[in-house]
Amino acid sequence: MLNYKRILLITALTSFSAVATEQSLATQSLFDWPENIVTQSLDDILNSLGASQTYEKEQGLNSSIIPTAYYTPEKGLGIGALYVGLYNLSDSKLSQPSSISLNSYYSENNSYGVSLKNKNFFELDENRLFIHANIANDASYFYGLSGQSEDVTSYNSEEFSADVIWLRKVASDIYLGFGVKGAYIDPSDIDVNTTNNTDLLVKDSSIGGSIKVDYDSRDNVDNAFKGLNLGFQFNQMYSSSQSETYEQYQVYYSQYHQFQNLTGTLAWQVKAEFNSDDTPYVQLANLGGDEKLRGYIEGRYVDNNMVFSQVEYRIPIYWRVGMVFWTGAGSVANDISGLFDDTLISYGTGFRFNIKDRVNLRADIGFGDDGAEFYLNINEVF
Repeated sequence: MLNYKRILLITALTSFSAVATEQSLATQSLFDWPENIVTQSLDDILNSLGASQTYEKEQGLNSSIIPTAYYTPEKGLGIGALYVGLYNLSDSKLSQPSSISLNSYYSENNSYGVSLKNKNFFELDENRLFIHANIANDASYFYGLSGQSEDVTSYNSEEFSADVIWLRKVASDIYLGFGVKGAYIDPSDIDVNTTNNTDLLVKDSSIGGSIKVDYDSRDNVDNAFKGLNLGFQFNQMYSSSQSETYEQYQVYYSQYHQFQNLTGTLAWQVKAEFNSDDTPYVQLANLGGDEKLRGYIEGRYVDNNMVFSQVEYRIPIYWRVGMVFWTGAGSVANDISGLFDDTLISYGTGFRFNIKDRVNLRADIGFGDDGAEFYLNINEVF
C-alpha cells in the first residue's frame, strides 16, 4: 500500500497558493542599490555579446553567444558555448517571443554534446511548435532498478533524441497537441566487474507518436512569474530492442505566484511518469540530475514509475544577480503501489545570472541523502 504520510509530504510542498497573490514584484531587486562603474562596464561587455536584458522586437532576431562553464556530478567540469535567439512570429503583441537555444559542452571526463530547444509562438498564440533535440556521448552510471544497488557500473552512452509537438489552442489557455518522438541509445565500455545485472544496458532505438492536452496560463513558458501549467501526455513507442510497442503516461502541474509585498516568485511543481512493463531500461523514468530532485546523481534512481514535487522561491538580488531556495521530494518504483515506500528528500540553494530577457545562467547546490551535488547550467528548472 502507499505510504500516505509521505504522500501528504508531497502534497504539502504544493499548498502555498492560499498565501500568494499576483503582484508585479517578480523582477524588483531585493537591494535597490544604484549601479556602479563595475556593473556598467560588465553590462557593456555583455551587451556587445548580445546579452542585453531586454528583448527588442524591432531588431528581428535578438541573438546572444556566450562562452560558458559547465558542471554536473555525472560529467564533471566542462566548457561550452551557448547561443540564445529571441524572435517574433506574430504582428500582434504576444506575452512572449519565440526562442531558440543551442547549448554545447565538453567535460573533463570526455563527455560532450549539443542540445537544441526551439519554442515557436504563432499569431495570437493560437498555434505553438516546440522542438527539442539532443545528441551526446556521455559517461554514465548504472545502479540497478530503483537505485537499490550500492555497486556502481560505469559505461559510455551514445545518445540521440528528438521530440517535436504541434499545439493548437482549442479554448482559452487550453491546447491540444500531436507530436512525434524518437530516441537512440548505444551503451558501450560497460564495466563488467560489478554485481549489477548489466543485461538491461542494451542498444535501443525507439520511435513513436504522442498526444498532449495542455492548460497553460503562464506569462512566459521558459521563466514564468505567474500562471499555471497543467497537462497530460501519452506516448506510444516502438522499441527495436524489445521488438514491440510500449506506452508512457506523463502528468504534470506547475504554478507560479508573487507575494503582494515581497519581491520574488514562488513556484511549485508536481510531475509523474508511468511506463508499461515492456519499456526498455534506457527509456524508463529517471529521478535525479539537474532538473528532477537536485542533490541526487542522474541515473541512480530509475524505474517504471516516478512521482516528484518541488517548491522554489526565486529572488532578484541586485543588478543581474538572483538567488533561489528550494525543497522537494520524490520516489521511483516498479509498481505504482510501491511509490513512496522509499521517499527521497532534496533541498538546496543557488545563484542566477540574467543573460537575456527571461534567460538565466544557474549555479545550484543540492543536498540529498548521499550528500551534496553541484550544478552549473542554463534556464530555470521548471
